Amino acid sequence: MKFNIIISQNGQDEQLLNKLLLPLNDVELYNVLTVDEIKNYIEFNAVYLFIINTEIISLDLLNNIKDIIQDIPVLISNKLDLSLAQDIFLYDLIDLNNSMTSFNKINFCYKLYKKELEYEGNVQKLLYEDSLTSLPNRNKLIQDVRNDQIGITSLCVVDIKSFKDINDFFGHRVGDIVLKDISNFIEDQLLEFHGDILLYKFPSDIYCLANKALPHDMFEEVIISIVNSINKLVLHIDEHEIDVQVTAGITFSPKNNKLITADLALQAAKKEHKDYLVFYDKLDNFEEYQNNMKWMKKLKLALETDNIVVYFQPLVNNETMKVDKYECLVRMIDSEEDRVISPFFFLELSKKANLYSKITKIVIEKAFAQFEHLDFEFSVNVSYEDIEDADFMDFVKEMLNKYGVAKRVVWEILEDEGIKNYDVLFNFIAEVKKFGCKIAIDDFGSGYSNFEHLLKMNIDYLKIDASLVKNVAKDENSYQVVRTIIEFAESLNLKTIVEYVESKEIFNITKELGADYSQGYYFSAPIAQPSLTQF
Repeated sequence: MKFNIIISQNGQDEQLLNKLLLPLNDVELYNVLTVDEIKNYIEFNAVYLFIINTEIISLDLLNNIKDIIQDIPVLISNKLDLSLAQDIFLYDLIDLNNSMTSFNKINFCYKLYKKELEYEGNVQKLLYEDSLTSLPNRNKLIQDVRNDQIGITSLCVVDIKSFKDINDFFGHRVGDIVLKDISNFIEDQLLEFHGDILLYKFPSDIYCLANKALPHDMFEEVIISIVNSINKLVLHIDEHEIDVQVTAGITFSPKNNKLITADLALQAAKKEHKDYLVFYDKLDNFEEYQNNMKWMKKLKLALETDNIVVYFQPLVNNETMKVDKYECLVRMIDSEEDRVISPFFFLELSKKANLYSKITKIVIEKAFAQFEHLDFEFSVNVSYEDIEDADFMDFVKEMLNKYGVAKRVVWEILEDEGIKNYDVLFNFIAEVKKFGCKIAIDDFGSGYSNFEHLLKMNIDYLKIDASLVKNVAKDENSYQVVRTIIEFAESLNLKTIVEYVESKEIFNITKELGADYSQGYYFSAPIAQPSLTQF
């Protein structure tokens, strides 16, 4: 960008100005003799300073175009009474024969221009650049997709799997290095395409590749190659070896919905446990909408007909092999098809329909009634959304007073990214502890676990996340993480519960590591009545 100056000078003074401004970079002078020339130049160029001889263009003529000049400073190079100016910004008089004084006045305007450029650059950087990797960000992609001159024809969104686990167990510093290393790796892979594929960095652990010129099949081959290469990559950071896995969603949609359709493909790839998926029409929202309507109808019918029920999965004491506890799990009876429905099909939908809290309260009361005259401990799941509801604590106290189960209730709390105020959580725990209840943290190690908060929660049990347990027999990292969690729990006198015990091998490994309780299909699926006592 140039520091454009409009001057209105005779030939000799123009030469003086050119010589005077040689020390300044990117300066361009445009000499005009009429107001129309000023108008024409300003229409297509940014102007930062006027140096005018009012014997060539009078002050009256300048006042006539004050709306065009606006707040651009004007230096007058001949003698003039500055008080004659009306609404234009007459900065000062200069004497071109006094080169030092004239240069200082012009240089002052030049420095203001440079500061403005720097400010605009910083604003552009904040708006359109990822602060960690210095790659263009999501805002820049949206801008570029709308720019026909760039000509983006297809997109691919790439997401690092389980990145929060990396942050939790290796720390945010290492997590940031992983993000930068992946950025550099993808950039290296794209060098051979000479700018035909652009790389963007979205918030968190998401990247986007935008194709400008490659045929669809070639772009897809490039993405497959990059995904496969990353999935084989082992990053060496400090003393750690970190395996990184990614999932990708690709779109060739000709519409202005490329980012939406790429994200739909990414979510579908995650759901189907594929490395990548190309968007196709059936992934569009209409099918999802129809499916949501079907399950919403079934859910409302189940609520109306008291078909939200509780199933029970036993927790086995690893020392005695007796069933000491049960976890209470929600199920829905589909009366139209006479089958038991997993919460996978309706629980998230219930949140969108503001029915989640109602379902939680049904499960709590039915669980309390079931165990009122049984000797087992039992756990019920509550979310932060439940706990932050102003009426929820009153309901819990009412149920605890109504049924004599307080000293056998374990409240399972999922600590996730949705927790906005930990004081709400701490207060709930303190209140139920007054009744003699116990607390378990569910899915510990899932990626959101916060050790600092854990120490303040006064909990009794840690339930180790299924994603770690299911791989404990075949993945060294999972094994080490599970071992670390169990040792950490032991140091705090907390009991550990291992979920997803699906085989004898998993049971033996986790028992040998010191886990206190086991839960999973190796022992029993969730059952309609808590009737099992020993294995």
